[in-house]
Amino acid sequence: MFESGGGLDARQWDSISTVLHDKLNATIITYDRQGFGQSGLDTSKFNVLDEIKGLELGLERLGYANKSKLLVCHSLGAFYSRLYAFRNPQLVKGIIMLDPRIPSYADMKFARSVSSKLKQADFSKEDLGLYYVLTEMERNSDFVRRKSIPPNIPIINIMAEQGPFETEEENDRFKLAQRNFINKRENARLINAKGSSHNIPQDQPEVVISEILNFYRDNLR
Repeated sequence: MFESGGGLDARQWDSISTVLHDKLNATIITYDRQGFGQSGLDTSKFNVLDEIKGLELGLERLGYANKSKLLVCHSLGAFYSRLYAFRNPQLVKGIIMLDPRIPSYADMKFARSVSSKLKQADFSKEDLGLYYVLTEMERNSDFVRRKSIPPNIPIINIMAEQGPFETEEENDRFKLAQRNFINKRENARLINAKGSSHNIPQDQPEVVISEILNFYRDNLR
């Protein structure tokens, strides 16, 4: 089950998911979060918890609520995979994180600095989803940092060489957060995606596909 990065929709995974389905003959789940792709926007329930509850409802209606899953997430998508794993630890067999955003006080501070400069009037109707993602980021980071991934769930963190932010200071913070996150866990591994930008699925899809194939074959078959 795939979680897209912030500001992106399920199309981010099109090429990767097609290859994986052909090679594994496994069910591939991708979806659009609120305000992106084909999904509508409910501003009264625009927070990470309500979105995960909506995902769980959708999985139930599709008949996959109680199926074992490998989670794959990019950037902000790690918030959603983290919360899903916290709420459904018995279903999650592993998480592959691609340059994930790690919730923390430092992340909250950065989110606050971004949201304080935003004006809704500067966003088109089509981009309102991004506006709400950015304005709710501090609150969501604060919520998710309190929800730990159970220690028995194995994690692979693939970290990009080039960070997503404009300043070296913020990119260094972003990378250090990933290293610290992995170092604190026993069942976790850090992989460096040399030469990749933050968008690892786009720049190095072969690395993502390889890690997913290996993990799935070792743990879900």
